Amino acid sequence: MSLTAITSLRRGLAEWAERDANRRFLERDQEAQLTASLGDPRRRPQVYVAAWLLGTWHLGHGLWRVLEGEQAGFVAARTGQALRRSSLLLRERHRRTGVRGLPFSLLQGALTSLLALALHDPLAEDLHELLRKLPDAEFGDDDHLPLFVRELLQLRAGQRPAVTARLGPYQEVLAHWHGEPRVFAQRVADLLELHLQQRQAGTAPFDDPAAKVYPFEALAIRHVRDWLGQATPKLEHPLLFTNLGQMQPTTPWPTSDLVRRLERDLGRR
Repeated sequence: MSLTAITSLRRGLAEWAERDANRRFLERDQEAQLTASLGDPRRRPQVYVAAWLLGTWHLGHGLWRVLEGEQAGFVAARTGQALRRSSLLLRERHRRTGVRGLPFSLLQGALTSLLALALHDPLAEDLHELLRKLPDAEFGDDDHLPLFVRELLQLRAGQRPAVTARLGPYQEVLAHWHGEPRVFAQRVADLLELHLQQRQAGTAPFDDPAAKVYPFEALAIRHVRDWLGQATPKLEHPLLFTNLGQMQPTTPWPTSDLVRRLERDLGRR
């Protein structure tokens, strides 16, 4: 079941990445839009949208290249991560200061935070803190993944997570965090199987190109355990046996002119 699903998702990601219309709209058009809109306060919504869509292209296309065995794909993926992280933080900052614009998306924030952990994003601490400090009232009944991310970040910060039924299928990973290694590893594998099931059903956030085949949940969990000095038992699931599960970035965190301009905008008060 898993191998068949992964083959299908891999083919779908390749078709998405190789489609000329996607490259034209998501890369060329959004890069032009972002270049034209940066620095103009009247065009803040265009900045948010263009940065997110351009980031989606670089992130998804880069991870596809890694899936095909190209190490340099991580450079593109990390550039995309930086663009999307900046887009979200700008939305939230402007929302708090009363500036009209696109709302901060809790689900997109959770996905971006998990990807930051998986890709070792050194500039994601503001996003992590934003999510970690969200009150319970911000989460709806179906916000299992965002709530899991908040509690995972609590663990990373050395705090005790709230392990409740509101976490849905993610509860078991946190419940067995300090438990028997074999059971914990199986609970992580269960999450990856859920990943495949929800992706096949077209459920957000697994409809995001970056989330199709990338086992970011398991890699984020491993990162947090490494951060805390805790050993991670051997994790086994077909998603972890692809290049996306086996390969790791080997170069410093990249930057680009557009990313620098976005981050300068974030630095302004």
